[in-house]
Amino acid sequence: MTTQGDDYQTSVLSGVEDSAGDYDEPRQGGLGFGLLVLRLGLGVIMGAHGLQHLFGAFGGPGVGGFAHVLEMFGYHKQTTLLSWITGITEVAGSALVIVGLFTPLAAAGLLGVAANIVYAKFHGGFFEGTGQGWEYELLLGLCALTLIFTGAGSVSLERNTPWRKRPLPLGLISLLLAAAASVVVIVLTR
Repeated sequence: MTTQGDDYQTSVLSGVEDSAGDYDEPRQGGLGFGLLVLRLGLGVIMGAHGLQHLFGAFGGPGVGGFAHVLEMFGYHKQTTLLSWITGITEVAGSALVIVGLFTPLAAAGLLGVAANIVYAKFHGGFFEGTGQGWEYELLLGLCALTLIFTGAGSVSLERNTPWRKRPLPLGLISLLLAAAASVVVIVLTR
C-alpha cells in the first residue's frame, strides 16, 4: 500500500514544473499573430492616408489639397511642408510597422500624426458622425501606442533585436519623441 508521502501524487499539477526554456519567447501562442494583425491593420490604414495626402491616391487631396485641409483645421504656417512631413511619416512609418522593423520608432511617428489630428479635431466632439469627430484617430493612436510598448512581435523583421527583449526603454524614448514632435508641430504651425 502506498502512502501520500511515497510515490502517490495527490495533485493534478504534481510534477509539473516550469521549463527552463527561453523566457524571451512569449508563452501565448497567438500573441505574435495578434500583433501581426494589429500591425497590418494600422499600417494599411495609415499608409493609405499617407498615399492620399502625398499623391492623391484613393481619391485623396494630394499635397496641395491636404495643405488646404490643414488650414481649415487651424494650421496656418508652413502647411505645405507639414503636408509633406505628415504624408511621408504616414507612408514610411506604416511600411516599417507592416514589416516589423524599428516598430517602436515607426509607431511613434504614427502616434504623433494621430495625436495632432485629435488635437485639431478636438473641438468638433468625440463622434465622427458630425464630420469633425476624433474617435477614429484616437483608436489609431492607441494602436500605435500599443505597438510602441509591445514591439512588432515574433512575426517580424526585428525578431532578434535588443529592443525586442527589453521593449520598455525604447518604448519610453519613442513615446517622448512622439510627444515632442506633436508639440513642435502644434507650436510651429498653428
